[in-house]
Amino acid sequence: MPDTLNRQQGFSLPEVILAMALMVIVASALAGYQRGLASGFVQLAQYRQLWRNAWQQTQWVTGEMPEGWKVSRVQTSTQRCVSISVTITSPVGRQSQMTRLHCPAGQ
Repeated sequence: MPDTLNRQQGFSLPEVILAMALMVIVASALAGYQRGLASGFVQLAQYRQLWRNAWQQTQWVTGEMPEGWKVSRVQTSTQRCVSISVTITSPVGRQSQMTRLHCPAGQ
């Protein structure tokens, strides 16, 4: 029995250290990639929410803004059309400006 144990070969210490180093490098790279993706998704969601709120505020009847958002709304009339300009600031400081022209049907 002792003769069969001597014939068994395992990985050498340098091979194990190299494999562990490669595993740590790959895991770190994947974690960084995941962090970047998550950050991008958060920014995209904030961008969409900003424009959704701006679009909502340019309507005739506006909805209620979420807490922490600031709105500046200006309404002007030219002939029979009404122009509504909105500037929105999100809680994190991003700004959006949108102008919409409302005209009666037939113009």
